Amino acid sequence: YKGIDWGWYPDPFAYNNMYYNSNQRTLYIFDEIDCNKKSNQETWEMLKGKGVTEEDLITGDSAEPKSIGDYRSYGANIRGATKGPGSVEYSMKWLSSLNKIVIDRQRCPNTAREFSTYEYEKDKYGNFKSKY
Repeated sequence: YKGIDWGWYPDPFAYNNMYYNSNQRTLYIFDEIDCNKKSNQETWEMLKGKGVTEEDLITGDSAEPKSIGDYRSYGANIRGATKGPGSVEYSMKWLSSLNKIVIDRQRCPNTAREFSTYEYEKDKYGNFKSKY
């Protein structure tokens, strides 16, 4: 699976390449691009530099239909992610239900860092809220 979360600054553009083994309930994340202040054309060129082709299906954040349109105009096979109310919470529950998440820390240092620091928000008193 290939996925994109559009970003500019301070939130980065983030791309991951991963494999999900459903029999073992294990997610493998083995490639990333993480950058700031790059145009859609620049990030598409970066993906092609990693071997992504027009044949590969990419799922992009559907909150950015213009970016998905840009990628399509470059020849990318891209679709918007299905999102709705509670999708972040559902995703977090799904990830926590896995037997294992394996992240190649050498090739995906930013993904590894993000996974290790993700937690519930805290209120001003230091108590955890029910939001990530």
